[in-house]
Amino acid sequence: MDNRSLPKPFALYILLLLLLALGAGGIYGGFLLTDDPSGNSLQMPASALEGSPFRDFLIPGMILLFFNGLLPLLIAYGLIVQPDWKWPEMLNIYPNRHWAWTFSLYCGIILGIWIGVQLLLLGPPHSPLQGIFALWGTVTVIFTMWPGVMRYFER
Repeated sequence: MDNRSLPKPFALYILLLLLLALGAGGIYGGFLLTDDPSGNSLQMPASALEGSPFRDFLIPGMILLFFNGLLPLLIAYGLIVQPDWKWPEMLNIYPNRHWAWTFSLYCGIILGIWIGVQLLLLGPPHSPLQGIFALWGTVTVIFTMWPGVMRYFER
């Protein structure tokens, strides 16, 4: 049975909103950090990197741009269109579900890891945004695991 003919669960729309907003913010922040690795364009002092392996924000900006910018947008596209792409299936640990569903789960986990690494390298939270994004990652996982969403992406 093709689940695309089923009505989309409301929780899926919330998940899409989370992914689209994360992707837009990740592209914005990642682009600004790669364009201006000093961090000045986002009013981020270089001192925020003390204790980290980075001298400037270029590498963190590139990671942000890809993992919290482009990837969530690709996942949102995958959740909406459900393309039958073979390459993401190599990383799909849940073959009974569409790869985009699995990648949505990965996205929430990646966001949690992103914040965890920041806290590990930089110490206690430097911004309320860290708590917000930790919660964002958790909520992304929750809506991905929502029973109706899981059922919608079953094969």
